[in-house]
Amino acid sequence: MENLLKELEPSINNSYNNMGIINDVKHEINLGTVEQAEEFARIEVSARERYVPIILGDSLDELIKLIDEVKPTRILEIGTAIGYSGSIMLLNSPDCILDTVELMPARRDEALVNFSKFGVLSRVNSFLGDAYELIPEIIKGNYYDIVFLDGPKSKYGQYLDMVENNIVAGGYVFCDNVHFRGMVMNGKRPPHKFRTIIVGMRCFLERIQNEPKYQSNVMSKGDGIAIIKVIK
Repeated sequence: MENLLKELEPSINNSYNNMGIINDVKHEINLGTVEQAEEFARIEVSARERYVPIILGDSLDELIKLIDEVKPTRILEIGTAIGYSGSIMLLNSPDCILDTVELMPARRDEALVNFSKFGVLSRVNSFLGDAYELIPEIIKGNYYDIVFLDGPKSKYGQYLDMVENNIVAGGYVFCDNVHFRGMVMNGKRPPHKFRTIIVGMRCFLERIQNEPKYQSNVMSKGDGIAIIKVIK
């Protein structure tokens, strides 16, 4: 195991630069058995090489720390990608159900293979399509201890509005990529092609830090993460 990870580590670390982010943090979290940890390492390398967006290492560590604290029974994930973070979340919360939605069919198909590979498929409700359209039906009658936002960044505020009433009292929303390549917090006028994302994310961060019903912690780890506790 140690030799394999040493062999894979340069590829993992260098591939973070695909996003313009240097991230050489080693995982502090439990990635399962030796065989499972090796498979996660392979998936991570493959994802970075193919520019498939998966959560960065130190952000994932914070997510799993939250899961260990909360011990969720149900998680909503917006942005399945290839099932990397979803599989790790479920392995670290053995009594949990994951509702997860992905827009791209090929990624969703790959995610289902990975969920099966790690033995968590029976605890996954996988949805294909636009999260904005599907969320009302997905969350109907369900209540979540954690909502993981990793979909379109310009819609984080809208997603929060949609799911807030279905988060348990004291539940959490974990938001990834809130600094978006460092452009959200640099104070500069955003490039035209990213303007909607940057302006929207700046408004979102201001909102979660100023509304009394939220207790938020914004960190610079990875590409920026925000952990929001919903007070009811």
